[in-house]
Formats: sequence, C-alpha cells, structure tokens
Amino acid sequence: MRYAILADIHGNIDVLQAVLDETKNLGVDKYIFAGDYSGNLPYPNEVTDILRNMDNAIIAKGNEEGYLDSSAQKDQSTWTDGQMQAHYWHYRKLTEENHKFLRGLPEVIKFSDSGVNITVTHKSSDLYGTVEYNEFSSRKVAEKYQDNFECREKILHDVQDFASSNADFRAAVLPLDDGIYIFGHSHIQWHARLENKIFINPGSCGIPLDGTPGAPYTLLEIENGNINITECRANYDIEKLIQNMKNSDLYKAAPVWSEIMLEQLTYCFEVARPFLDFTEQYANKIGDTARPFSEKTWTEAYRQWKNNN
Repeated sequence: MRYAILADIHGNIDVLQAVLDETKNLGVDKYIFAGDYSGNLPYPNEVTDILRNMDNAIIAKGNEEGYLDSSAQKDQSTWTDGQMQAHYWHYRKLTEENHKFLRGLPEVIKFSDSGVNITVTHKSSDLYGTVEYNEFSSRKVAEKYQDNFECREKILHDVQDFASSNADFRAAVLPLDDGIYIFGHSHIQWHARLENKIFINPGSCGIPLDGTPGAPYTLLEIENGNINITECRANYDIEKLIQNMKNSDLYKAAPVWSEIMLEQLTYCFEVARPFLDFTEQYANKIGDTARPFSEKTWTEAYRQWKNNN
C-alpha cells in the first residue's frame, strides 16, 4: 500500500491540487491528512470540498478545526478586534456542510496495514510531549537555519540525529507501541526511525516553514513488511497564489495577517510568531491590555514592525 501524507493545507487550494495532480502518476492508493485545512489562505471551502468528497482519504482533525469548535460557542457581535479577523473570516466563509465535516473529524486515527500499526494526529505533543517540538518548531528552525543555503538537508539530518541520540526524546517515546506515528503542526518536514518506531511529519503543504519552497508531502509505502519513506515537493505557481491572495476578500478583511502569511509563503520561514511577540511588546508599551489585540493596536504594530524590518 502506498500513502501520500499531507498536513497543514491552511486554505491553500493551489498546493492541494498540485499534490493531487502529481501523485496521480505515483501509484498512491490512499491519502493521509494530518490536520489544519482552513485558516490563513483564502480557499477553505475549495479545500474542504475536495477532502469531503475523497473516498480514499484518512483525515484527522487539527487545531484550526478545533478553533471552529470553540468559536461556535462565542458571540459573533464581539468579533471586533484586529488580531483574529482572518479566523473570523474563515468561520463565516465556510459553508454549513463544511463546518459540520471539519468539526466532526476525529482527533486521533489508528489503523493497521500488513500488521504495522499506524497512528495519525495533528501534534507530536499529543503523542510524546514537546521535547522534539521545543527544538524544531518553526520559530526555532528560522532562528537556527535561515542563513543556511542547504537548510533542508541540514534540518532533516539534525532531527534524525536528535531522535536517535537525545536521551529526553528516547525517554518520551519509549512508552509508545511499535508502529508509525504521523503528525503535522510544526510546518517542518521530517521523518525519523527509533528502533521499531517511525515518526513522520510531512511538513505544511500550504505554508512550508523549513526554508524550501514548493508543496511538501511524504510518500509512505508498506509492502511485505518493508517500509519506505520518501519526502517530496510539488511545484506550483506561487506568484499566482500571492496575487490571488492580494485580490481576495480575506485580504480585505484581514490585511495585516494576510501580509504576514504572504511573507511566510515568500521566504518559507516563520514570521508570525516574532510579529506576535513584537505586537505584545508594543501593546504593553502603550498600556493596551485588550486581548485579542484591538484593530488600532494591531495595525499600528504592523506598521512599526515593517519600518523596523
């Protein structure tokens, strides 16, 4: 059986279609999706429509889908801040059918293939804590690798070395049963083996943050007890996506967050977290205690952020 594994599409229909087109000729039997299908880019319904109508897909819930759950309990008349306007837009844009589909997804999926146990969830922390994520989050990767022209190979080497030699990581995963563990969330593509346990993060198909352009996904092949893993990148027209993003209703509703996403799409490294930290410092400086950040604070913080960078 050959699987194509994707995660963190984040409303990017262009990359999803690019991967589906590319994998048509690769003998893929099934697709595994590890969460976060809406949020950040302007095509949540188009992405969800495809997923909802796939008959060969295993689809787990991500934190973006969890945000839809929590927002359903809130009064939309209070949605006047600047910080969360992109999320509000996605919540309102999704059709009722797609809301029901995304919010009804399972957080953890377990199945077997040829005697190999496979677990799919969104975050590695759901499986073994944050020991790996603390070292290889998108923010940490940006800090350590953004000046390295061979960062993709370096990141993979370092994660694999960490998984095999770090005592805390080994202790964290020791209680896990043997098998394959699939997750996303960090937007960093990697895989590693430790004895009879295999860990696969396909990276973010929608917004890769490991310094390499293209739409990352991972091929997993299980046959006669043999397991093969291949990391892939599908090409797509990113300039077209950027222009469409700038012309979208999402950009009009949430221009600051959209610009942050465009920077991440362009440079393929984390920008959002440093900006959020900058905004927190700015809000504290002017004595604004409102959280989420007000529209005025959010917009002015971004103006100053751009002037400083």
